[in-house]
Amino acid sequence: MEKVKFYERFFKKFNEYKYSDYEEIKPERMIITNAFKTILIMSLSTILSLIFRKIGFHESNVIIVFILGVLFVSRSTDGYVYGILAAIMGVLTFNFFFTIPYYSFSAYRADYPVTFAIMLIAAIITSTLTSRIKTQAKISSIREKRMQVLNKINKSLLTARNKNQVVEFCGDNLVDMFNRTIMLTIVDDKNNLQKPSVYNFDNQYSGDIFESEIELDAIEKCFKTGKIVGIEAEISINSGGYYHPIKGQNKILGVIGIACLEENTLSENEKILLQSVSTQIALAVEREDLYEKKKQINLEAERERLRGNLLRSISHDLRTPLTGILGSASTISDNYDILDNDTKKELLEIIYEDTSWLIHSVENILSMTRIDEGKLEIKKDVEVVEEIIAESISRVKRFSGNHNIKTHLPESMVILFVDGLLIEQVLINLIDNAIKYTQSDSIIEVKVIEKEDDVIFEVSDNGKGLSKEDIPAIFDRFYTKSKGDSLEKRGIGLGLAICKSIIEAHGGNMEAFNNSSGGATFRFSLPARRSDKDGYEVFSFNS
Repeated sequence: MEKVKFYERFFKKFNEYKYSDYEEIKPERMIITNAFKTILIMSLSTILSLIFRKIGFHESNVIIVFILGVLFVSRSTDGYVYGILAAIMGVLTFNFFFTIPYYSFSAYRADYPVTFAIMLIAAIITSTLTSRIKTQAKISSIREKRMQVLNKINKSLLTARNKNQVVEFCGDNLVDMFNRTIMLTIVDDKNNLQKPSVYNFDNQYSGDIFESEIELDAIEKCFKTGKIVGIEAEISINSGGYYHPIKGQNKILGVIGIACLEENTLSENEKILLQSVSTQIALAVEREDLYEKKKQINLEAERERLRGNLLRSISHDLRTPLTGILGSASTISDNYDILDNDTKKELLEIIYEDTSWLIHSVENILSMTRIDEGKLEIKKDVEVVEEIIAESISRVKRFSGNHNIKTHLPESMVILFVDGLLIEQVLINLIDNAIKYTQSDSIIEVKVIEKEDDVIFEVSDNGKGLSKEDIPAIFDRFYTKSKGDSLEKRGIGLGLAICKSIIEAHGGNMEAFNNSSGGATFRFSLPARRSDKDGYEVFSFNS
């Protein structure tokens, strides 16, 4: 057994020294198999040569048979050793069976030593060339496979949309490349290592081989020092893995771990290959970091642009009602004794309307600010749809003038799990818009349609409808109607954007379109059932 282990180590070192791409380790049974093949082929060559001698063939044919046997040995075994052994066996067998005196290693003829030497040299050269061609073919095959995997990794990294996909694509491909269990971890936004992702090779080892205290310490040491840690590494420790840092431009971005249990260490070529892969991963991770930073910068720029638009809108659109309030109040104050009651009442109504408009606009501005900052709180509760609509209409009734507001509700009582105040705000904005942009005697209809999975709300009017250029951008921030510039139709273009944000936050959809009979309709839907996280389901009761 000791001799077998010695030869095993010898063959491994020999092959690694000669051809670093040929990294297969010869186990004990491989040595036995190759030795058996060598003995069998040379035995068959000897038997065939004895038949040739009995037939009367010249001994040159016998030499050819033995050289052919050496070729077969070199072709069917691994490495140079077996071909060289076959060449020596062939010369000795030829001397023993086919030179006079037979069945003896003595030779009477003076030219036999030269024949033996030439035969041995020819057999060794033939064996060496055959083994080299075979080895080069294996090297080419291994290199081709690795280039294919590297190319696959490159293509995968180009299609990755986030760092998690980078890890997933590389983990699977590294398993195919090294035929080993792989561990891969990268840093998060706070520059801390994430939980390692383990990719097993043919269930060779369980995923917990990287979870022992020794392995976790090795991973941490590799990350902090930026050096290779593990078996035969820069920092050599008695671990079951080989850990390579993923180095970025200015910091360590992660760690790649390769299982090296049972002293199955990496060859030099595999280490170089791992270095190439880690560089590719580093480039991909840094690309995703740059993309996230650019996205964040664009988001901040967009927020600043919106803040600028908001300030411009406030300064422009709030000036008119404030001027109206100031003028009306000044007129009443300066001419209180000479103004009749009807004039005073009209001026006070103007002040009231402008003040209400200001309050409504400020509420919209604050709502949009909360939406932008992610602070819009949705406090869902069980709400009766009829009560939401009644409350919304009562709050706009004072300003409806001669507009006729009608409602169409289902016969059964409809109950939803929503934030009642926010849904009221949506309906108030929609009804208020219908009042602003239609003639004084128009009809405004509020309709509720109950479906299996949704409850549909519609606010319709019989006015002039929406222009074609308004419909695509009607829900954009700071967008106002392209036609109509009277004071009654003023606005800062936030109401509909807020409405859509509120509905989408409830899991619904919102749209606007013109009616075939004239006028426009704003429609939004809300889920008729609670989601799993909300608990129980809903809810309709027959009246």
